[in-house]
Amino acid sequence: AGENEEDEPEELVQFLKYVKADLEESESSFEDEYVQTLQKAVRHVKESRELEEKFMVLEEMLQDEREEGKIEGREEGRTEGRALAVIELLETIGEVPQSLREKILGQTDTSVLSRWLKLAARAQSIEQFEKNL
Repeated sequence: AGENEEDEPEELVQFLKYVKADLEESESSFEDEYVQTLQKAVRHVKESRELEEKFMVLEEMLQDEREEGKIEGREEGRTEGRALAVIELLETIGEVPQSLREKILGQTDTSVLSRWLKLAARAQSIEQFEKNL
């Protein structure tokens, strides 16, 4: 059994050719219905794997976005916390005008806010603080 193609059933010959074929050949058309069904199943599995890989990449990207959002949120929280600390310190020496509050709360550079916090700690009055800004 098996040395001569003519002695074997055509379906078996086509199936064995499919199994023996390399990747590129396995994509070519085989006449046998069973082999064509196998080809469809293999294509479906490959597509599912590709889809799964794409989904995993998307999931990683979303995770990265969430992490970046958390970091940005923490940074914004720190910035706002520093601004509020400047205002609270200034309130211990006087009434903080609305325009100054807005200026302080509008500042997003943490190094500037740190400098202002030190100025507020040393200031004897709101006017002195504003003059040294």
